[in-house]
Amino acid sequence: MNYGYDTNWYADSGATDHITAELEKLTVRDKYKGSDQVHTASGSGMKISNIGHAILHTPSKNLQLQNILHVPSANKSLVSVHRLTSDNNTFIEFHPHYFLIKDQVTKRTLHHGKCEGVLYPLRPQESGAQRHKQACRVSRPSTWRWHNRLGHASFSIVERVIKNNCLPWSSDRDVQSMCDSYQRAKSHQFPYTSSNNKSCAPLDLIHSDVWGPAPMSVGNYTYYVSFIDDHSRYTWLYLLKHKSEVFHVFKNFQNLVERKFSKKIVHMQTDWG
Repeated sequence: MNYGYDTNWYADSGATDHITAELEKLTVRDKYKGSDQVHTASGSGMKISNIGHAILHTPSKNLQLQNILHVPSANKSLVSVHRLTSDNNTFIEFHPHYFLIKDQVTKRTLHHGKCEGVLYPLRPQESGAQRHKQACRVSRPSTWRWHNRLGHASFSIVERVIKNNCLPWSSDRDVQSMCDSYQRAKSHQFPYTSSNNKSCAPLDLIHSDVWGPAPMSVGNYTYYVSFIDDHSRYTWLYLLKHKSEVFHVFKNFQNLVERKFSKKIVHMQTDWG
C-alpha cells in the first residue's frame, strides 16, 4: 500500500532491512556497489544507491540503526524490527494505541511511541519545551553531528569548516564529552610477547589465511587462501571464486606437500576465517 512520502521512521515487523529514501538520515554512508534490489509486496524491485548508519536518540539510550539501505524510490523510511532488536539487545511491545521499546536484560522502557492509524512511527523522544522549540525553527545539526559527518575531526576544525562554509549548526557540545571513535582510533595494541618457538623442519607448522571478498579479478576470482611454511617461509597461494572452496583447496594442498616432503603436516595455525 502506498501511504505517500513522509520524513518519519516506521517500525515494520516484516522488513528484512532498514530502508529510507532520505540520504540525509544517514550519518555515515557509502555508495552501494552490489546488484541487489529491494522488492516490494507486488514483486517490483527498487534500486539501492547507498548504505549507511543512523542513530535514534532516546532519553535512556541511543538506538543504533545499522546497514540502512538508501532507496531513492521508497515512499517511507522503514525500520526492520528484527534488526533493531538484534543490534540493540532490545524487544518491542506493540499495543493497539502505543508501542514500547524495552531493554532485553533489564526490561526497562527505552522508548515510548504512539500508534497513528495502523502505523507505528519512531521519533526521538524530547521534552515538551524541546519539541516546541524544534517545531518553531529549522532543525540545525549539532556540533557533534558535524563532528561525526566530518570523520571525527577535532572540534576546532569542525567549527572552522562550519563557519567558513556558512553551514547550519547548533552549538550544544558538552566540552567534557569524549568521542569514543576518536579514542579508539588513537589506541594502540600492546606489543606481542617474544616467542622462542622455532620450526625444525618443513610442515612442522603451516600458517594459513583467507582474504576477501575483493574486486573480481580475471577468471572471476574474489578470494584467495595462503599457506606459509613456518620453517622455510615458502608460500602457496590459491585463488578462489567462493569462500566455501577453502576446505577443498586445503585437501589438495595437503596431498601436494605431504607427497613432496614425505611427511605429514604437524600443526596448522589460522584465524578461523
